[in-house]
Amino acid sequence: MAGRVAVAYISRPWGVRGEVRAQALTHRIERFSDLRDVVLQCAGRPDQPLELERWRTDAKSLLLKFAGIDSPEQARSILAGGYVTIALDQRDPLPEGTHYIDDLVDCVVVNSEGQPLGHIVEVLSMPTTDVYVVRGAKGEALVPAVGDFVVEIAPGRVVVRGIEELFGP
Repeated sequence: MAGRVAVAYISRPWGVRGEVRAQALTHRIERFSDLRDVVLQCAGRPDQPLELERWRTDAKSLLLKFAGIDSPEQARSILAGGYVTIALDQRDPLPEGTHYIDDLVDCVVVNSEGQPLGHIVEVLSMPTTDVYVVRGAKGEALVPAVGDFVVEIAPGRVVVRGIEELFGP
């Protein structure tokens, strides 16, 4: 999904008019009111531009209706198992001090003296805080994304302190 962000995963058709049941992958569900042109991405199939006609929620999930998809058979064959994606510049702005995970992955991690320790290969979302998986020449370490360890986050670079011993001698 290079250059795109998934905002919903389509699980199955719903009803008889081509609607689908989807799982929202965004922190602000109202953002679907601002979406019209999206791209469906599904493994093994080419990207497909779609027009979002309408959306709503029910007690279980998000319900989406796309232009030109008017039957459950079409919805199943064309949409089911796909991700509704938007361009990176369509993402909602985040509150200050927060970052999108894909902006952190591949960042270089350095200690407070500027010495490289590795780079972030994954961000794990844990119940109390995110954890950065940092891989370097001396191994891999899990760094809690808290102020005690993460000093600064700048584009392409994360400064940490107090974790050097996690990378071994």
